[in-house]
Amino acid sequence: MRSQDDGVRHASECWSNGYNCAESVLRGVCFGMEVELPDRALMMATPFGGGVGRSEDICGALVAGVMAVGAIKGRTMPRQDKFASYEAAGKLYRQFHDAFGSTCCKVLNKSDFKSSEHRERCGRFVTEATSMATHILKT
Repeated sequence: MRSQDDGVRHASECWSNGYNCAESVLRGVCFGMEVELPDRALMMATPFGGGVGRSEDICGALVAGVMAVGAIKGRTMPRQDKFASYEAAGKLYRQFHDAFGSTCCKVLNKSDFKSSEHRERCGRFVTEATSMATHILKT
């Protein structure tokens, strides 16, 4: 069984290798949870980088954590339970907000996509969102 740290390491490697924040978190959480997603599902994380298409709205790392929650606790039929995923996603949202004071990319990243500080800042959001989501899913 992979650990939470394995998922965080994988997310960090993805970030270092050029995946964006959302791609890195989705890949990291799913790796840590030993859930394989098809390429098409992994591709769905790409436009969330930079707070949804670089709009700097909701943090892509957080969105991808919620996507991973859905991949594991989501449903495929309307009669199935949706509240387990709502609860886990809400918990992730609150933990992320409490840890960083915001969920808004513009606030968190300071409208900076070019500096080395951006890579460092967002790298922290990647690892923390991966850690938080994985922990929530494992408990």
